[in-house]
Amino acid sequence: MSGLVRSITAGMLALGLGASVLAAQQKPRGNQDFRWYLGAQGGVYNFETTAQTRGWLPEAGLHTLIIARRTGLLVQADEIIGSEEVGAYSDSLAPNGARSVVFNDIRRLSFALMAFPWRSHIEPYFGVGGGISWTVNPQPQGTAGLTPSEFDAVLDETDDRSSYGYALALAGAQIRAGPVMVFGQVQATTSPPRGSIYKGATFLGQGGVRISLGKSREDQSSSSIGR
Repeated sequence: MSGLVRSITAGMLALGLGASVLAAQQKPRGNQDFRWYLGAQGGVYNFETTAQTRGWLPEAGLHTLIIARRTGLLVQADEIIGSEEVGAYSDSLAPNGARSVVFNDIRRLSFALMAFPWRSHIEPYFGVGGGISWTVNPQPQGTAGLTPSEFDAVLDETDDRSSYGYALALAGAQIRAGPVMVFGQVQATTSPPRGSIYKGATFLGQGGVRISLGKSREDQSSSSIGR
């Protein structure tokens, strides 16, 4: 990944850690407050490249969710499963000035700060956040005749053009059944920068389950008993 994407990753992790620390410093309230969940999701991903029209691909992933009172932190990893997808970017060394790129999977790592308007058996929620998207092993085409140094430069350029950071918004609802929650949600992201092999906003529809791993912090009343 490019230096910009690595910087976005570091900032995203730092923000997520800070949000978790702030949540842990609040006083708990209620049996469902300050819960930590681990879950899995699947769905469909809608996107477009500079060389093919908008379409859908299957998606699968994992996530963790920390819920405080009416707020939470979601950290999510997704794998979008493709097959011989095609993008392109401008390159003076490429035939006709356009470098085609063939790829299969796309990976996304994202976070969102969540809001739960009310807590009940059925809970709607929404959130905003950001993330990074990168292409798994993108293959530049038309590289015959390039020198080793030119080929290395094309690989680096292809990697940079195939990854980007984005802002996101999401909305969904979850149904509570004891320690398990079933959920459905939709996400929308901002468009990649000019020059990327992708273009336009992306959309992700998902459904899955979350399992409670217990409290995300120790209650002050419980900790004071053992003193």
